[in-house]
Amino acid sequence: MSTQCPREKKKIGPADKRRQTKRCGSCSARRIKCEGGFPCTHCIKKGNVCTPPKQTTGTLLFVEGHVSGVTKYRPTTLNTRSSEWTTSIVSSSPTDGDPTVRFIGCFLLFIQQNQFTPGLQSLDTEILQLVRTSPVLHHSAVAIGALDASRQGSVSVSSGQDSPQYVAFNSYLASIRALQASVSDKDAAQGDDVLWGTFFLGLFELLSDSSGDGWVKHMLYGTSMLLQLSSPDKNMSSLRRTFYGIFRMLEASRALLYGEATILADSTWENFHRELVSDDESWDPIEGILALMIHCSTFSLRAHQVVFQLPEAQRYTDPAVSALGLEGLTIQNAIYAWHAQALSLLSTSDSSPLLLALAYYNALLIFLSGNFDYFPYWTGLSAPILSRPEIMGHVASILQLTDVALRTSRLAGALMFFPLRVAGSRAGGGEQRGKILEMLSRVAQKGFVVAGRIRDDLREVWDERGMFANGEGCVVDAS
Repeated sequence: MSTQCPREKKKIGPADKRRQTKRCGSCSARRIKCEGGFPCTHCIKKGNVCTPPKQTTGTLLFVEGHVSGVTKYRPTTLNTRSSEWTTSIVSSSPTDGDPTVRFIGCFLLFIQQNQFTPGLQSLDTEILQLVRTSPVLHHSAVAIGALDASRQGSVSVSSGQDSPQYVAFNSYLASIRALQASVSDKDAAQGDDVLWGTFFLGLFELLSDSSGDGWVKHMLYGTSMLLQLSSPDKNMSSLRRTFYGIFRMLEASRALLYGEATILADSTWENFHRELVSDDESWDPIEGILALMIHCSTFSLRAHQVVFQLPEAQRYTDPAVSALGLEGLTIQNAIYAWHAQALSLLSTSDSSPLLLALAYYNALLIFLSGNFDYFPYWTGLSAPILSRPEIMGHVASILQLTDVALRTSRLAGALMFFPLRVAGSRAGGGEQRGKILEMLSRVAQKGFVVAGRIRDDLREVWDERGMFANGEGCVVDAS
């Protein structure tokens, strides 16, 4: 497979076969020769923002549906909430052979149908503008759109054209190169396009890499590093604030799923977040549960470090261990308090985010209990340990909430990984396990192939549990 950076194909004259190449905005302003394509070779070499030439013909249209055998079309309204769009995307200029137009359309549809935060959809116009002007975002958007088109088979391929899958991975490589060129700039962290580029590249990994390792690397060594390089600014742009909200959502789940530290637990970012939400007029249940998830992940790491530094016999009597139990009870009470406040919003709040927040609530209580109930030295000590019936009740709630969210909302399936993974670790029998596997399959069918990693992890847990239930595997390493 060629790794050459893909560019827009140069258009051929209808009669005389001469190339019709227009200069990009950057080259036109400098009055220099431009080889065409987007981004052009000169802008890539110089690290300039490449603005594509103005198109005199061709408007992106969406197929709305078929009425009495007649296909109806209308120009795209990027912030529409219509659920009747199909994935068929056409151009009003049939002679325009540029496939990236269709793939950008597929990208927009994917973003609309997989919401990572309620505020993202209202920013479609701003994001599209960045896609038009930023090589990093242009190529990453094409990569996601082409990959989703390949999965759905929604874009036909003419003879001699590259397959959508080939375009997807070639565009991904081009976006990586453009990002590497951009981050060499000392002010790169201040660019909205660079931040969004790391998110879209990580999203591509979630859609293409079943291991999830690529996504984690983008989160840790891409997005997190750039956020740390940029100073927190309460007066950030709407695009950057939405990006921060998406990062916070995904990072809180990642820290819990992988048992790793997160920059969101640093005092600098905690203080920044408090200032950011202090002006909000109403309480946001998502923000509240995410704060508790971040707190809980930090506590879990610290508790593990404290306990396992002690000899096993000493863990039963050491005051540091009992102090952790009391701290865990304080966190548990805060989670219960969040739930009481969230229930008051059931009839007035947007149901989709609240469904997700409630699924996180049930999963977080089980996760917190898991720091204690697996270990014998907590017996008799005060700690947030849930009883077996309580755990089963929370598992049932997680399954009900995630099922409704997947069926009735446009929330991205990747947001369900944390509650489904926690529910799976405590699933009581074949029926519950079957429901979890079915929901993970639905998430995978929507493109998030990393759901297979969650499925395989759970099957290992279930197999191991079955071995011990059958009297096998008598040796347990508590460390």
